[in-house]
Amino acid sequence: MVEPQSNSLGKKMLKQRLLTAALLIPLVVMAILLLPTMGMIGLLTVVTLMAMWEWLSMAQMQPFIKVLASLSFIAALLALLAMAGINYMLLTGLVFWMLISFIIVLFAHRPLPNSLAQLFHNKFVTYLLSMLVALLFVYSTVWLHGIAGNGPWLVLYVLISVWLADTGGYFAGKCWGKHALAKAISPNKTLEGLIGAIVLVMLWSIFAYFMGISKFLSLPLWIFISVLTGLISVSGDLFESLFKRSYQIKDSGHLLPGHGGMLDRVDSLLAAVPFFAALIWLTGQF
Repeated sequence: MVEPQSNSLGKKMLKQRLLTAALLIPLVVMAILLLPTMGMIGLLTVVTLMAMWEWLSMAQMQPFIKVLASLSFIAALLALLAMAGINYMLLTGLVFWMLISFIIVLFAHRPLPNSLAQLFHNKFVTYLLSMLVALLFVYSTVWLHGIAGNGPWLVLYVLISVWLADTGGYFAGKCWGKHALAKAISPNKTLEGLIGAIVLVMLWSIFAYFMGISKFLSLPLWIFISVLTGLISVSGDLFESLFKRSYQIKDSGHLLPGHGGMLDRVDSLLAAVPFFAALIWLTGQF
C-alpha cells in the first residue's frame, strides 16, 4: 500500500519540477543573453540574497541578523566589483570548492566528527560560509559574463551543464542506481547517477565545442574542464545536503514548486560557476 503512494508522490513532484523548469528556464536564458553585465549583477544579487536568506533561516537566525547579513553582503560585493585586477577571487573559489569536495569525499559514508559538526551549528561560521559562497558565485558569474565576445554564452554553458548533470544523475540513478554515492549525506544519490551525470555533461561539452563556445581551447581540455565542473556541481549539492542534514531539514524553503527553496535550486551552481570560471581563467585564453 505504501509503494503506490510513494510512486504517486514522486510523479507529482516530477511534474511540478518540470513545470517550474519550463517556466523559469526561458526567463533565465533570456536574462543571461540579453541583459548587460550591470543588469546581471542586479539579478544575481537578488537571487543570491534569496538563497543566502534561506541558508541563514535554516540556522535559525533572527530576521534582524539576516537583514544585517544581507546588507553586509551587498556592501562586500560592491567593494569587490569596484576593485580592478582581483582575480585571486577566482583562485579562492577554486581552492574553496576543492577543499569542500575533499571533506565530502572524506565523510561520504561516515558521520562528521563532533568538532566539525559543531561548526555547522555555529551561527557566525554559517554567516561567514554563506557570505563567502555567495560572493564567489556572484563575482565569478559577473567575470564570466563580462568576457568579450562570448561571455554570456559561457555563463549559459555552465548553467546547462549543471542542469544536464542534475537530469542525468536523476534518471540514471532512478534506472540503474544501486551503489550509494554518499550515504551519510544524501542516501538517494548513487554512483550510477554520478556516471550518468558526467556522461551527459561530456556529450554536451562536445556538442558545445563544435558550436564554437570554447573558442581557443582544445577539445580534450574543454571536456576536462567541463567534467571537473560537473563533478564539482555535485559537491555543491552535497554540501547543502550536509548542512541541511545537520539541521534535519529536507528543503531550504518552498519558493519553487517541486524544487524546494532558491538555495535548493542554485546549490550546484554556487560551486560549478566559480570552479568553471577559475579553470577558464587559468587557461589564459580568455
